[in-house]
Amino acid sequence: MSAAEVAELLMHAEVTLSHVRHAVHHLTKSERVILYDEVNPLHRSALGIYFEALVYELLLSAADTSDAVVSVVAKFSDAEIVPSDRYASDGLWYSRDSGIRFKVRGKVAAEVDLLIKTADGVRVFGEVIIHPSGVRGFRNEVAAKRQLLTDQYGDPVEFLLVLPAAPPKRGLRCLAKEDSYAVVPNGYASYLLVHPGEVLKRKLSPSTSTKRVNGNNW
Repeated sequence: MSAAEVAELLMHAEVTLSHVRHAVHHLTKSERVILYDEVNPLHRSALGIYFEALVYELLLSAADTSDAVVSVVAKFSDAEIVPSDRYASDGLWYSRDSGIRFKVRGKVAAEVDLLIKTADGVRVFGEVIIHPSGVRGFRNEVAAKRQLLTDQYGDPVEFLLVLPAAPPKRGLRCLAKEDSYAVVPNGYASYLLVHPGEVLKRKLSPSTSTKRVNGNNW
């Protein structure tokens, strides 16, 4: 149950100020301003991006302490974007906003929030969500992405759902028996631990990680 092992790593990860700073750094300058402006109509969108970035940073940090994780695909400002990637017909490529996407026959077929490879050869793809929506549509989306990754890589594929609060049981119907979910309690609000003056304009080097890899090496 490799997805469950990754979930356990996230569930036991402690959010530090360093995680928060690096997560905010992944947002664009305009998104950072919106993040700290709760009355801005785009605040919720910036909050979702921040939470996804925080989970990514927590995963990198937790992976460094575990032999169960072989690699975590880089994203956001960590991604090494190659302009010619947009012409790739198949496989993983980075969108302009450094999101992880997959192309099939020259067209975008899927986008995922997290990609992890485990020591037992399982590939785990993750979705980071603040407010889960309809179960049926999401279940079909997860199934399609699972099949795409299986077709592309041939390895066992499992799914990880990451949330800021435990979902109702009906919200877990999208999970197969080998899948798992992790909760990062109130992680989306952790940006408030850092004063905006520390992160709005300052540049920050990427967090150190021995498990972060470019998408081409996943």
